Amino acid sequence: MRTTSYRLLRGPWGIAVDLTADARLSPGPPAGAEHVAGRVWLDVAAVLNHPADDRSGWRITGDEAEWLRRGAALAAPAIEARFPGGHTTVTVRRVLFPQADFQPEGLAAALLRWAEDEFGLPAHPVDVAFDRAAGRYVYDW
Repeated sequence: MRTTSYRLLRGPWGIAVDLTADARLSPGPPAGAEHVAGRVWLDVAAVLNHPADDRSGWRITGDEAEWLRRGAALAAPAIEARFPGGHTTVTVRRVLFPQADFQPEGLAAALLRWAEDEFGLPAHPVDVAFDRAAGRYVYDW
């Protein structure tokens, strides 16, 4: 299990996400995980059902989970190239972020960075700019 800290500060405020996950390789498709792409799967049940009274992480919504899926999809081609023979399941165990000034896009970037750290993948370019008029970061995936 690995925790990756994603930090972005290019405007008057920043995005901070700590994401804890692990990965499992298997010869066939796993049960209980969602297919992302090719032979890459994602299990986010732990963060969708995180106990509300446990402040070591946050429960996320289904819409926020879509951003985790986006990060996994961005990493999927490199994960498949690294492990050409099997199926890889990424299980997100915990996410923690400041609940004020939060952008869910940070979840995708955090999962992408986690995959780079976990699997030794080359950095996936992610262009980010701060849109002052909108008061938010804009990601160019």
